[in-house]
Amino acid sequence: MDSADHAKELAAQKALEFVSDGMIVGLGSGTTSTHFIKLLGARVQQGLKIRGIASSNNSEQLAKSLSIPIIDFHQTSTIDVTIDGADEIAPGLALIKGGGGALLREKIVASASKKFVVVADSSKIVAHLGKFPLPIEVIPMAAPLVAAKLSALGIHPAVRHHPEGTEYITDEGNLILDCACGQILDPQSLAASVRAIVGVVEHGLFLNMADLAIVSSEREIQLLHK
Repeated sequence: MDSADHAKELAAQKALEFVSDGMIVGLGSGTTSTHFIKLLGARVQQGLKIRGIASSNNSEQLAKSLSIPIIDFHQTSTIDVTIDGADEIAPGLALIKGGGGALLREKIVASASKKFVVVADSSKIVAHLGKFPLPIEVIPMAAPLVAAKLSALGIHPAVRHHPEGTEYITDEGNLILDCACGQILDPQSLAASVRAIVGVVEHGLFLNMADLAIVSSEREIQLLHK
């Protein structure tokens, strides 16, 4: 395990402290969330009684393989705590998420949560969002129209592809445009402008959503609040 992976595991381990018997737990997606789900599964097998709501098909399959009971929003409208990663964390816990392609379901799960805890290694901390390309999920039919309007906003979209060249399709059957933005100095304004474009399903700016970030390096764990 390399140092970044070890830091992710340390953050995921710390996040277990926010889970207790009887909770409904939102399960994030991505590498740090995978660490958390594996650690949570071990606790469930030791007797912890929780139920999970997954933010992606991959996370759901992993959770089920570890005997974590999975429910959906037909069974509940409220999640006690969601643990998920982030691609960038800026001051005020402004986030970019969606590098793994699950931003729509991740945002749905986070929005239903009483507490949203971000777990990450220290490389994800930034002064301003925008070095990481902003993912935007779009209806396939509208992708060329949305791309043109995003370009007019001064950002540069590119359709996400798998390494072998095929288009990346989300769990909901949509495309993702990865947008080179440069420094995002006014995330709220950009979020509103993107949301106003017809054909956009969701964007990867998670603003005023996270309650706490657990950020780990090889040497220490920091708890960052809003």
